[in-house]
Amino acid sequence: MRATTIHAAGDIRVEEVPDPTITKPTDAIVKVTAGCICGSDLWPYRGFNDITPGDTIGHECVGVVEEVGSEVTDFKPGDFVIVPFDHCDNTCAHCRNGMQSGCVNPGFTASGRAEYALVTRANGSLGQDRRHAGQGAAAVAAGAV
Repeated sequence: MRATTIHAAGDIRVEEVPDPTITKPTDAIVKVTAGCICGSDLWPYRGFNDITPGDTIGHECVGVVEEVGSEVTDFKPGDFVIVPFDHCDNTCAHCRNGMQSGCVNPGFTASGRAEYALVTRANGSLGQDRRHAGQGAAAVAAGAV
């Protein structure tokens, strides 16, 4: 797939990288329809964070679920979803008290500015506009979302 990658401060490229795959039963793969730039993307771009040349960047996006792991029950292929910066399991004490950003089992979106994104802990992390539930790509194509 094509994805944005970072190679050094100020050096962003679009390159071919391997497609993400389901590795855990709580994973989902989302076909990205729109990505955005988060402030935390700018730290390595400006040279303030360490960079591993060739890493994909971007971790916030929206898109259509392509595939889910066996334990993902709240989402199915075809659902239009919102992918957040960090992923939570919704089972730890922090999550149960509304502080998902403090999850003790966090995950992070990989390749949010690519053709596909891997989302860990999909049940606790993905969001959905219920007005368009199940419409997936049709809602995007019709301009409904």
